[in-house]
Amino acid sequence: MSSESPTGSSIPSRTPSIDSRIYSIPDTVVDLAQTDESSSEDDLEADNDSEDAFLNQAVAESSSMFLMSQIDTPMFDASRYIFQSLTQSMNSVDFSEAIALQTRTSGLINSKSRELKRLTSELEQRLLIFQDKFEKGAASSKRIKYNLRKTSETIKKINAEFERQYPIEFNQARELIFERPFED
Repeated sequence: MSSESPTGSSIPSRTPSIDSRIYSIPDTVVDLAQTDESSSEDDLEADNDSEDAFLNQAVAESSSMFLMSQIDTPMFDASRYIFQSLTQSMNSVDFSEAIALQTRTSGLINSKSRELKRLTSELEQRLLIFQDKFEKGAASSKRIKYNLRKTSETIKKINAEFERQYPIEFNQARELIFERPFED
């Protein structure tokens, strides 16, 4: 592998392209091979058993070393992912349960969506009604305020006219009003 530097020159990479730990032969394999060569012809059956044991041990060690090397370098294993995905999707029971669950969930979401749309439209209609009532109430409030002001001015004018034309009766009426008892 090579990488280019910012100046454009090609500098070779110092890291190996293949992880040699995956292909290393464990020391126990070399020791067993040397002891097998020194054994005699009489121990042929024992050698077959030891070779089987050796192969079983070598396979176990190499597979564990292979798994260990995968742990050291975590990478996305596309073939494993595809195999697991296909295995899961081919399992018809799980697939049909997933479809049924998705269908139920979709139906629930659709019903809640329709209910929310219905509630939204009802709230919009009620809001329009309340806005109309508020506008009518505001207009009524202005009209009542205007009428109260006019009535108050009219009462002041009438009081002033009564006080000017009938001062004695006006003062007697005022005293009666101030002297009346208040009931609690």
